[in-house]
Amino acid sequence: MKKSLLFLFALALSILGTQAAPLRIVTSFLPISAATLSIVGDRAEVSQLTGQGVGPHEFEPKPSDLRKIADADLLIVNGLGLEGWLDDVVHKVGASRLKVIDASAGIAPLENPSEIKLSGTSDTKTADGANPHAWLDPVLAKQQAATILAAVEAADPANAAYYAANAQAYFAKLDQLNADFAAELAKLPSRDLITFHDAFPYFAARYGLNYLGSVEEFPEKAPSPRELGHLVDLINAHHVRIVFAEEGYEPKLLQTIAEQTGAQLAQIDTLEVGPASADGYLERMRSNLAVLQKAWQ
Repeated sequence: MKKSLLFLFALALSILGTQAAPLRIVTSFLPISAATLSIVGDRAEVSQLTGQGVGPHEFEPKPSDLRKIADADLLIVNGLGLEGWLDDVVHKVGASRLKVIDASAGIAPLENPSEIKLSGTSDTKTADGANPHAWLDPVLAKQQAATILAAVEAADPANAAYYAANAQAYFAKLDQLNADFAAELAKLPSRDLITFHDAFPYFAARYGLNYLGSVEEFPEKAPSPRELGHLVDLINAHHVRIVFAEEGYEPKLLQTIAEQTGAQLAQIDTLEVGPASADGYLERMRSNLAVLQKAWQ
């Protein structure tokens, strides 16, 4: 009996010893994390680089982040130039086995939206360059998720069927999200859109909105009375009924704009900041839909 127990114990240790360690994945920020977590479930370890209060634009990697990336099998990023720190980090890490996955590979980039000049003679100027905010279009978010699925299947083929099943469930939720946005936004009485962040060209293109532009150098510097007057004139000239801002904008200044134009103000979420969560993308995009519905009642 003792020999049998010893044999079974040794066999168990041998099996455990031969099991592969779980896939280790590092993601750049919330939308990428949400897709990754939804796909890998409990079969991989996922760690997000950015956190509460810090987005992918402002992220500055610490030594602990470099160690985390060096130990990872996959580093999954949005791409389209969003993670400006990426090349430097990969160079510093120098991990030969690390695979960097650009979730936006194959997505045709849109140019940055027109930038509203607060102090010029013309209403707008064109901001050159590719815009990185593809994830705010649920259809493109699904394409990013498909790219992530292919990457994790290749890295961990033993769990490919599990990942594929999870991905199909997530794809269905993204399809429903897109259908709900399309149905609800089709009811809106106006399609003119002004924002204080250049994040919405893909979203506007998907749902046929007239994206007039984003406000230049705001809120990095407070506009002068002349600049504020120019913005008010622009909003009035285009009969803009709603102006979208995010957290961090001066409430009194936004209220002044609302009072002088009659435009409603709404807080919209670019999903750039926040902790990793499998349901985070879907939940916060649906919150954006609720904001739009309320604003256009």
